[in-house]
Amino acid sequence: MSTAATSSSTAETTFLLSKWIGRAIDEVDLSALVNVNASTVAAPDHPSQWPANIRHSMALCSDEYLLSALRVAHLLADGLCEAEDNIAEKGGRENNNDDDELLPSLLPAPGTNWADKVQVHLSSEGAEFNEISKFHFNIKRADFLPSDEAADSRGQSDDCMRRIYSLGIVLYEIFSGGERPPEMGEQTGGGKSDDGTAELSQELAEKLDLFPIDDVDIVDELNSISELNLFDDIIDDRYSLCNDIRGDDFFNAENDRKSKRQTQSCSYKVYDVSVEPLKAKCLPGSLCDLVANMLDCANGSPSGEDSYHNMSEVRDDLQLMLDKPAIYLYDQDIGRLSITGLQFGGTVFGRNAELSTVKDAYRRSVSGGSELVIISGASGSGKSLLGYEFGKHVSAGGGIILSGKFDQLQQGTPFSALASAFNVYCGTLLLLENSDPSSIAGELASNLRSSLGRDVHHLTKLIPNLAIILGPTTSPINRNEDCDNAQKRLQYLLCQFVEVISSTFSAPVTLFLDDLQWADAASIEAVNHLLTAASLSHDKRFFFLGCCRKGEINEGHPVRKLLKNVERSSVGCTNIKLDLMDEHTINTMVSETLRLLPRLTRSLSSVIYHKTRGNPLFVSHLMLSLSKEGLLRPSLSRRRWEWEMKKIEDREMPDDVAMFLNKSIRELPDGVQSSLCILSCFGASANVSFIETLERALQKNIRDDLDVAVAKGLLDKIGVEYRFSHDRIQEATYNMMEDRVRRLFHFTYGLSLASLSVEEECDGILFVAVNQLNLGGPAIVQDPSQSFTVAGMNLRAGKKAMGMSDFKTALSYINHGISFLREHHWGEHYDLSLELFELAAKCALSNGDHKRVSLLFEQVSEVAHSFEDKLEITYTYVRSLLTSSCLGEALTKGLYVLNELDALLVETKSMLAEHSDEQLLSLPVMTDRTKLMAMKFLSRTQTCLLHTNPKSQPKATLHMVQYSLQHGMSGLSSFALILYGSFLACLGDIPTGYRYVKIAIKLAQKLNAMNNMCEVLTVGSQVMGYVEPLQSVNELIVRSLEYGLAVGSIGNAMLSCSMNIVCAFWTGKHLSLVKSTVDDTLRLMSSHSTLVWILQTLPLYRTVLAMIGNVDDVPIILGSRSDIETEKERKMCETNLHLLKVVQFNKLYVGFMFRRYDEVKQLAVAYDAIASLPFNTILISHSMHVFYGGLINFWIARKTMDVIWFDRGERAIEKMRSYADCSTWNFQNKLLLLQAEQCFYLEDIESAKRCYDAAILSAKEHKFVHEEALACELAGHFMLESGEGRAALPYFLLAQKKYHEWGACAKEESLEKYMKEQFGTETTTETNIGLNIPAEPDLRKRRAS
Repeated sequence: MSTAATSSSTAETTFLLSKWIGRAIDEVDLSALVNVNASTVAAPDHPSQWPANIRHSMALCSDEYLLSALRVAHLLADGLCEAEDNIAEKGGRENNNDDDELLPSLLPAPGTNWADKVQVHLSSEGAEFNEISKFHFNIKRADFLPSDEAADSRGQSDDCMRRIYSLGIVLYEIFSGGERPPEMGEQTGGGKSDDGTAELSQELAEKLDLFPIDDVDIVDELNSISELNLFDDIIDDRYSLCNDIRGDDFFNAENDRKSKRQTQSCSYKVYDVSVEPLKAKCLPGSLCDLVANMLDCANGSPSGEDSYHNMSEVRDDLQLMLDKPAIYLYDQDIGRLSITGLQFGGTVFGRNAELSTVKDAYRRSVSGGSELVIISGASGSGKSLLGYEFGKHVSAGGGIILSGKFDQLQQGTPFSALASAFNVYCGTLLLLENSDPSSIAGELASNLRSSLGRDVHHLTKLIPNLAIILGPTTSPINRNEDCDNAQKRLQYLLCQFVEVISSTFSAPVTLFLDDLQWADAASIEAVNHLLTAASLSHDKRFFFLGCCRKGEINEGHPVRKLLKNVERSSVGCTNIKLDLMDEHTINTMVSETLRLLPRLTRSLSSVIYHKTRGNPLFVSHLMLSLSKEGLLRPSLSRRRWEWEMKKIEDREMPDDVAMFLNKSIRELPDGVQSSLCILSCFGASANVSFIETLERALQKNIRDDLDVAVAKGLLDKIGVEYRFSHDRIQEATYNMMEDRVRRLFHFTYGLSLASLSVEEECDGILFVAVNQLNLGGPAIVQDPSQSFTVAGMNLRAGKKAMGMSDFKTALSYINHGISFLREHHWGEHYDLSLELFELAAKCALSNGDHKRVSLLFEQVSEVAHSFEDKLEITYTYVRSLLTSSCLGEALTKGLYVLNELDALLVETKSMLAEHSDEQLLSLPVMTDRTKLMAMKFLSRTQTCLLHTNPKSQPKATLHMVQYSLQHGMSGLSSFALILYGSFLACLGDIPTGYRYVKIAIKLAQKLNAMNNMCEVLTVGSQVMGYVEPLQSVNELIVRSLEYGLAVGSIGNAMLSCSMNIVCAFWTGKHLSLVKSTVDDTLRLMSSHSTLVWILQTLPLYRTVLAMIGNVDDVPIILGSRSDIETEKERKMCETNLHLLKVVQFNKLYVGFMFRRYDEVKQLAVAYDAIASLPFNTILISHSMHVFYGGLINFWIARKTMDVIWFDRGERAIEKMRSYADCSTWNFQNKLLLLQAEQCFYLEDIESAKRCYDAAILSAKEHKFVHEEALACELAGHFMLESGEGRAALPYFLLAQKKYHEWGACAKEESLEKYMKEQFGTETTTETNIGLNIPAEPDLRKRRAS
């Protein structure tokens, strides 16, 4: 047979093994190994100039050849496994003559040289023989040549062992570069050699017999040396060397095994082969061991403890070497490991399914929207490691990962982990900026300023590194703001920050927070808003991953609330529960850590698994402990790890990982234990700069001891941070101290750091110091003066936390401060006590604790020295009453304060008449604290009056205007002027009202009254809608919404949302867009639990759905589908007449649009009873009530001929005429259509025609497509009822077309059905073009006539 053959049909070339080996070695690119330019062949250092034996050796050890040779070896082993499976299926015979069909011989006979029977198939891909290159890349398959000599096999296990041995000989030849193994020792099989190889083998054995084995009792000699406990590795390796030389286990007590080998007979030659020549070629030790373990099967049974037992083990080991060569193929640095001991990397074991689940959720979030994944599991189960592994995936894919970790002992730091995640990310950007001046951190700063304006300063208080990125241009903003607004504002700003990061770097943002069981409520609320904001916008890509301990998220935990909110929203949620690892996974962990094949570590892993119950943390620390004790050690001679199984099995273990860690810590020197205890008091980690601060405060060297703990594996030093290797180590260290000792340590550390925080004016140290003092607690205080010092420190920390908008942490500090006050604190420290109680009330209100606000108010009221001292807490109390719907009590308290302040009402109009616009804008700014407080009370009183006594509400507005004119302007002055303008417009003086609206907006902008801008623009837009084009007003409302969210004014922001929807609907925006806007708005309102605005929005939403028709995609709001009216809504309408009016009007509108006369008449009667409810601010929707109410009244008047309905219609015309005088754009078409319906009732046919046509044209000109459609439809009904049926059809068809343009599919279908009933013909939108529809010029002529 030729050495190479080519088959054109299969497009492959076949080579015998020896030919393939030679060609593959020649193909290795040696220049890449020595970093030499391949083109400079003549260079003296070029590999082509090396001696041939050197080139051959280098090529043999190259990755290029080793991996291709491994692939050939694996293909052969896989083929043998498949053949053995076929034999087993055919009854244990390789040749099966069933049905007189002879199967081909699958395996070479045991007596043949298998290496000569191997052929390698290369994929030629149509190339000629001389074009085939890179043999190691083109391998298609490898198998054995068909042979006439069938194996004499009966499927017994010893035949399997002999096949392993035979394949081992083949692998020896492959990895040695084509050399045959030297045949050593005598033939151990029953057959006789007929080619002289036995004699040659014996001669070689004698030459290589390094030890006089036949003359010396090696066992006794080596045992006598081992008693000295010297050179254990060398002794062990002499055992191995003897085994390799003689091919027999001389040191195995089972001598009967040796006897068995000598008496066993077979029909082929078997030689004891050494792999030392392979090792001499510097091949990887694991590869040499693999071949040696295969050759141990020479006599049909395993002769060593590492020997193979079946061919599938060989195949699997070869596959592992191919898949993970860095772990299972290449040699370890045993010399380094002998010094460092066992090392664990960051590999995740046995969590591939869970990691895939997280990646799938992430992919969904990248597609748009937001996703949340929570990983829970027992401590030490690998949650954090899984999270960090996912972080690598995000970074590799170009995503942005922000990572933070909550700490049980660092909960006093505002937003702890969340702030850390953002700050570390900004710090990374700064490092990139320093190393690469062309980086885009500057672009991020520019985009942040553009998006957030001066409000970005509030983020810098939370994220110090952001201040560095933004530079010195960012200046603080001094505002007298309410707590709830500030907290909501920060949540909004964080959402905007994430959006800016994502858009600047064109990448999705992932937030990973670890140890959620210790999360603070403020951080989780912020996460909730980040998720909600992303879910409401398809272009925002945000993913949240959190880890928590199993069983530590109870019902009242903030994370539980987050999960409930997510269930009600469109945010995707995935929960992953990590169990402890099974024995197979533990073996994978042990195998990859020791870089030994799983077959070799299985027995060790079984012992470890049963001792640790599969806890990964326990496993790693047990293995580290075994390594330190020498029970698991690296062997220099064997170049691998080895262990003492018996001693490991006998080693006693504690029942819990914490007890095991505690024992490890107590074995450390006393100084190291002490320093670890100090570090554990501050949480799981601390950076070096803080350690230095702590050393200065305690006057104690800590770092040297911590470095010892790092060497022992209890701490990790990552960059400039010391971190406990696991939380359980920190907990074990912390729990070594008794409770009172711990408290004393905390208090001592806190006092030491507190003095430094004052000296260095460092907020970070302040929070840490006060947190330590609070962990100590009041009971530990011995000196009374210290109590007030600590109370003052808590006040300071509370103010700082409030400045960072974390009012929950602030409340914790304030409450701790109050707890440190002594019994007579009001007399001894009045100012400190008053300020603590005032701030406690503010923070309690922000957190919804109204009962505590009431208690604090009562206490201060009893002891306050003056009325002025009560003002601050009284205002907080009034706000609490308003929030908890105690409107009457709030009004009483507010009026009492106003009377005390002597805020008298004067004639507002005459006072304003004395000032021009410019003079009003030039009035001085109000600075007096008492006057500012009066304005706040007037504002809150106005809110109370709006709900309890609407007729009196304008009085509060007039008070605020007067107070501003007398004492100066403030942000609330702009709000007062906007309400005043709206009140005048509501009374009918729209031009004057519009004037004060414009002044109010300019004033708010001049004073930079961001807190009031939302309500100013929202209320102002409703007045402007009666003067300016309604489409432009819609843009103003969107701006007001942005202002509201930016300052955290959720109530006003939701009002803007509601107004935005109303304006979008009545301007004729496409209904699919309106529906999408309402869907997002309802979810946003639901996330903020704004029930009032949800109920105000739902009626119009159902109107939108009715016009669209057949909509299944609706959000779940208030526990049910939002398109279905609930019993809760009906009950609310019984007590809230304004809500009832909104509900009734929308039902009336839908009935009218679908021409359901009986329903409309019944609703109109009910609606008329509430239509005249007092309202002191004008809304755009009021004009729509007038317009559609007038149309309905004329319709009912025609049907009933009742003059009462007609009179109501005429009043609507007069009202609409006054509106049209102010804005032709918005109201001319409406007035014309009302006049057309009036003429219809009066049977003035020609006037009616002119008015209908003019109304259609006016609606078209002013871009109100929905009203153009309505005018066409009503004109059609007019023509039809007037006996001009032929003229009616074009109007109906045009109406149908315009309803289609509006997106009112249900109305379009309803109208088509009506036309078929009336005209009996097939009428579709497409047939409109051929009909005699009045063209625009005709409409203009009729209007002119």
